[in-house]
Amino acid sequence: MFSARLKAIAQPVLTDIENHPFVRGIQAGAVPAAALMVYVEQDTCFLDAFAKVYAGALSKCTTKDQMRFFEEQIRYTLNDEAGAHQILCDIAGQKLSDHQHAEQRPITNLYNEHLFNALRTGDLIDLIAAMLPCPWTYTEISQQIVNGAAPDNPFLPWIEFYQPQPGQIDDSMVKTLFGMVDELAIGLSKERQHEIEQRFLRSCELEYEFWEQAYYQKDWKYKN
Repeated sequence: MFSARLKAIAQPVLTDIENHPFVRGIQAGAVPAAALMVYVEQDTCFLDAFAKVYAGALSKCTTKDQMRFFEEQIRYTLNDEAGAHQILCDIAGQKLSDHQHAEQRPITNLYNEHLFNALRTGDLIDLIAAMLPCPWTYTEISQQIVNGAAPDNPFLPWIEFYQPQPGQIDDSMVKTLFGMVDELAIGLSKERQHEIEQRFLRSCELEYEFWEQAYYQKDWKYKN
């Protein structure tokens, strides 16, 4: 299956994400507050773009089932994802409302433009390939670290937020997206398959860089 190929080529970057100090810090129960707030601010910017790209996906759908799926993801992104941000703000002793209007930092800007490029220039499979690494890597992260987290770990609610549970991002959502990729990849040329692989792999790398940006509080060097 084509989805197995995507997962295989992304294993090195997934391993790096799982071993990133931010992710390891979540498992250990300690992440610098400044890193948490950069993450919240930039993830807010990212999810605003993500919802718009989900909306754009509707115009590329060919079945009502596909349209219903993306409509559900729009609702989830707009209405439920803030719950994960609230958990991190509580840990950092910050108000979520104070961190919802930040400017995009470099990696956030690059990642958003990567998604919008897939929306502008690609078919539905291109768009899914660019978007899938976000829910896929988060599901993988949560599954990898949940067993190693202590019962009193303050991040446990955040970890469980991304575990398969009713009404949340769950494994079935990721499976649905990979299933769409497998269906849409049937009959594609080797050249087109390579294009899809590159969109997927670049998003995986941008996921890694997003953790880097937050942990080390990276920002534009030249600002006025």
